[in-house]
Amino acid sequence: MVAAMGLSSCAWNSSYNSVPANQVGVPQQVLPATVISAYEVKGETSSTAKNIGTVVGAAVGAGAGQMLGGGSGRVASTVGFGVVGALAGRALTDSMGNTRCQRVTVTVDGQNGPTYSFVQPVYEQFGPLSPGMHGMYHHGSNAHFVPDGF
Repeated sequence: MVAAMGLSSCAWNSSYNSVPANQVGVPQQVLPATVISAYEVKGETSSTAKNIGTVVGAAVGAGAGQMLGGGSGRVASTVGFGVVGALAGRALTDSMGNTRCQRVTVTVDGQNGPTYSFVQPVYEQFGPLSPGMHGMYHHGSNAHFVPDGF
């Protein structure tokens, strides 16, 4: 289940100051901008993560059932613990794998600058964004906003 935790995200990358391998060398337009609105949204756990949690939970549960069951009750114990483990694994992965995210709307500085909305993680380096913050908007497939000073 721990491996599945990393499969939850809300944007191109949840770690500020790092670049995914598929983005190295990809040009991106960087524009001065101001945050108009920013509110928290739930980052959904991917179905792959949920499936991994379910399978791992079922395996652990079935293993426990096999060890705890005895005689003719061993099969029922294995199946019962397997089902309970699968449900617990899926629920645990779903609840713990979520990333804090914000839907951010920015306006590019300047006369009648365009407005952009996107979802990005709440980076621990500068925390949640708020209206009025000024910084740099990185426009492209991995759109994100970085406030001044970072």
